[in-house]
Amino acid sequence: MKKFWSYIKNDEYAVGCTGQTVWLFDSEGNVLSKFKDLPYAYLPVISPDGNILAVKTTEGRMAVYSLNERKLIKKFRYSKVDGAQDDNFCFSPDSRLIYNIERYPDDLTSRLSVYQTSDFSLVEHLLDDDKKTVLETIEYDNALKKYFLLGFERNKEGIAYKFFVSYLDGKSIGKRKYIPAKVCEFYREYISLKNFGFTEEAYRWSYFGDKEFPTGGKQKTLEELKEESYSLSELYHSCL
Repeated sequence: MKKFWSYIKNDEYAVGCTGQTVWLFDSEGNVLSKFKDLPYAYLPVISPDGNILAVKTTEGRMAVYSLNERKLIKKFRYSKVDGAQDDNFCFSPDSRLIYNIERYPDDLTSRLSVYQTSDFSLVEHLLDDDKKTVLETIEYDNALKKYFLLGFERNKEGIAYKFFVSYLDGKSIGKRKYIPAKVCEFYREYISLKNFGFTEEAYRWSYFGDKEFPTGGKQKTLEELKEESYSLSELYHSCL
């Protein structure tokens, strides 16, 4: 198999991204389509209803495909910040919305943008008034029916100094629970690796590929990480 940066699947399809090409396979591994609409396209997400594939690039663009018709639906720039767009995104559980963490208006600040999947028009920007808070990860918990957030706060000098896990409370960030920097880094990197489908390429370039396990002890292998089940909701409820 090709060296994919990301490789994800559901019951019907599998998707692999090399950065320049998005490969679509059926459940048997047969190639259905190849898309070359955007460079630096590494992060794919399939909608919960299985009808839509969205792929985010690291240079501020997104491509959206119909899996039923196997064609491009929409291609758009979500931020003029070209680079540093490594934060993730997710669909709403009903597949009607996309929640995308975007670096804007520069690579030191962020916002959470919401797009409707009927036409992929912008619904609203959230959390863009607080320039000291930077979001890095969003994850939806189906059991709790809540979006959880991971990020940090900058001090007056612009240095990251307080790290937190929280949840989306309407249009605001809910109660923040502050965590050590190493814990924040671990969960960010683990969820990123999970979103990439635990590929060898993503592991090799990740936090886990060249650093010690943050809580001490031996470094975890890719196979060991695949057996874990860390989540932001678990982290939030484990914090005092």
